[in-house]
Amino acid sequence: MYRFGLVPDKFGDEDPPRHNFKPSSTGSFLKLWRRRPGQLNMLKLGRMGFQALLSLSRPMPGLITFAIHDEYFQGTENTAKFLEFSDELYEMFKPVSGEISHKKEWDSKTVVIEPIKVGNKTVNAEAHIAVRPTKGLPGIFWVNYFGPTFVDFYTRAKLEAAPCYNKKRFADGGYRVLTGPSPLDYAKPETKKMEQDLIEHLGPDTFFDKTLPDRTLRSPFPLPQNVAASATETSPSRSTMSQSLRSCPECGESKTVETSRDSVNSLIGFKCSTCGARWMVHSSLL
Repeated sequence: MYRFGLVPDKFGDEDPPRHNFKPSSTGSFLKLWRRRPGQLNMLKLGRMGFQALLSLSRPMPGLITFAIHDEYFQGTENTAKFLEFSDELYEMFKPVSGEISHKKEWDSKTVVIEPIKVGNKTVNAEAHIAVRPTKGLPGIFWVNYFGPTFVDFYTRAKLEAAPCYNKKRFADGGYRVLTGPSPLDYAKPETKKMEQDLIEHLGPDTFFDKTLPDRTLRSPFPLPQNVAASATETSPSRSTMSQSLRSCPECGESKTVETSRDSVNSLIGFKCSTCGARWMVHSSLL
């Protein structure tokens, strides 16, 4: 962040954060990081400021949210710099997926208006759809990061052939796909067409659509093959499926140890105590 000119004024686990950030002395910041609060909040004040929220439910962030003012992207130099910064975040944290968008674009695709009761009155209120990559992506935006899990899901050939403004392949096999030169172009007809073409190319049933909130999406995290087969043939009980999901996919050992729990994406990590293999399971299946 310091190298890209994104140095916060304040940090803390509250909102707004209260601790002063000093680039020359980061001891208190690192102490808070090691303590792993529910969130770590970083804030820079002013028209060119930003806010970063990190979910620290495990040693590395489970979710990173970075918000920066429109004015920052008025120049192409800053836009290119922020894109480079985001690419480095991808390579550092190896996310399953990620995106960069204008807030108005994000809201238009993930916020719905629902009636709620307030006393004796019914009023309309915003409902924000939670991002759950294990159930499908929230949409196509200015920048779209596909980690190796999603590359395997869509296939590398399909991503290589995907219609877009620009794309980049990372060392881990993941991709970054752009729909236009700037996040400020989200309302332009050519950007909208690019987004729709990309969704049609990858498959509409892999993306959330707020006009079809109950639609079943194809998941990039399918059941292990042996569990899927037994579910089709014998309709096992939930406890039987749970035991199979906890069993090591490498050696079959059932004496496994839970290693992590990501509440954001509802994933639980396991490690085999016999062969050392590691795998993730969606908690809703257990």
